[in-house]
Amino acid sequence: MENKEKEKMIGEAQEILDWAIMYLSGRIKCKVIDYKYGNYRVQFFTKEDRLIMPIQIDEEWVKESNPKENFVHDKLKALLKNLENY
Repeated sequence: MENKEKEKMIGEAQEILDWAIMYLSGRIKCKVIDYKYGNYRVQFFTKEDRLIMPIQIDEEWVKESNPKENFVHDKLKALLKNLENY
């Protein structure tokens, strides 16, 4: 995979995850830092920029989430809600 293609995928995943957090009225932030082997590596933070934890998120969870239809993949939704408890 080329760097440009990888950067584009990371950027798109960042947009979808930011939207999903906002849509779920989340009190967290995230930064997609890498993509490998069908997984995004994402760091999650509190609103105060305290690192919660890095997590690998399945590419499918991101691709199946659809901002136009206000749909967040069930497993991604559960993960985001659980991270708010940290």
